[in-house]
Amino acid sequence: MKAKSKKKSRVEIADPQNAIYHFKIYLLNISPMIYRRFKVKGDTHIAQLHHLIQIIMGWDNDHLHSFKIWGMTYGISRSGGMDFHDDPCKIFIGDFGFKVGDKFTYTYDFGDHWQHEIRVEKIEETDSIYNHPSCIEGKRACPPEDCGGPFSYEDVILDQSIWLRETLLNILERVNAGKLPNFDFDDDRIPYWYKKFSSERFDKAKINRAIKKLYQEKGGDHFWWGLQDYYDYLEDE
Repeated sequence: MKAKSKKKSRVEIADPQNAIYHFKIYLLNISPMIYRRFKVKGDTHIAQLHHLIQIIMGWDNDHLHSFKIWGMTYGISRSGGMDFHDDPCKIFIGDFGFKVGDKFTYTYDFGDHWQHEIRVEKIEETDSIYNHPSCIEGKRACPPEDCGGPFSYEDVILDQSIWLRETLLNILERVNAGKLPNFDFDDDRIPYWYKKFSSERFDKAKINRAIKKLYQEKGGDHFWWGLQDYYDYLEDE
């Protein structure tokens, strides 16, 4: 009897820097899970990946960050912050020899300590359809900046819902009494995000519009080193 040939469990990629990597990124210690699925090409460098994660997740790039890959730390050095030995614009996703199932971490804001786990879900040869990175799927909104970290997140969301309920009740009571509402919406004691944050909202189209704009304007290494915020890219057309 002819022996059956064993199927390869992992796809062999001829050119890792020219391959497309499908990642799932999610925040640790938060339930229900806040996650995104996205795809990037293997010639995406660490500096690009940092900014892509910021936009895809919904962060504002206000704090320090670091990647931990195969026991080594990477990221964009900042004055007065962390200093990384390697140039983030010279280290590419395709350099790490990733296989499906491999994981690494991305930490943002060392005070609140938002730790993300990133898992390789698929690697495939590139094709003519790929133009730039894109977000494929996701669930739930990114937490507000400076809200205390994952172990405080549930409490601050509860505080927000209580504030919203009390505010609406105040308005309703005064309207029913024939009076104008007197609640101070500009009270400095109220966190700015209380008025607009929706914990379950995820806008894939807005994320992908921002990425498209970013890649239309991107320049050389200096562009990625100097990129600070994303307001111009996230503005609705």
